[in-house]
Amino acid sequence: MSMPPLEAAETVSLRSSLVVEDDPAMRERLGHVLATLGNDGQQIAWAESIAAAKELLRTQSFGIALVDIGLPDGSGVELISWMQAQHPKVPAVVISTFRTEEVIFAALRAGAIGYLLKDRDDLELSMALRSIERGGAPIDPAIARHILGWLATQLASPVAAADAPAPLPVALTPRERKILELVSQGLSNRDMAESLSISRLTVECHTKNIYRKLAVNSRTEAVYQARRHGLLH
Repeated sequence: MSMPPLEAAETVSLRSSLVVEDDPAMRERLGHVLATLGNDGQQIAWAESIAAAKELLRTQSFGIALVDIGLPDGSGVELISWMQAQHPKVPAVVISTFRTEEVIFAALRAGAIGYLLKDRDDLELSMALRSIERGGAPIDPAIARHILGWLATQLASPVAAADAPAPLPVALTPRERKILELVSQGLSNRDMAESLSISRLTVECHTKNIYRKLAVNSRTEAVYQARRHGLLH
């Protein structure tokens, strides 16, 4: 079994945001985080339920939707799936406390371009959301490790081994391979920058080159393809 690829929107703006969250404290936190990213607050629309979010999406345009999983009238996964069908140009990022395999994969399959955890501090959430504007698909490191564990079991199966593709037409540089190794360990861009004594911008540049060479759109896909090509062990 293989995971469907994640598709990132061509342009993503955080300046017009829909936040689907029913917890007042978390709403306040996300309002602060978005303010640090240039959103003046008047460009944020708030919804406490799936029904309210759908109504806003029918009447307004948004650059991004930040979606909680546990909502009063259902799962945020249902909303993301509906958005994929009705408003595919509005990317959705999960920000939740849920970290079970079933919920994570359901959200990604539904079309979420990122999955972040609420227990990260405001700076970490801010950096993760900022990466979206640069073409990233942020996955919380703890979630990434969970996904990689799943991928490892899939790659160990005979079917996965038989489906291995030909060698890459464009080789990765030594630095790109090192970045890829750190990605496979679940490190964030900030952690990788500190580990390699380079800037986060340089890390993001290398990551984009890796994505291009592997023909992928996310960290998860990059690690999956890298293992299939024998670039990671």
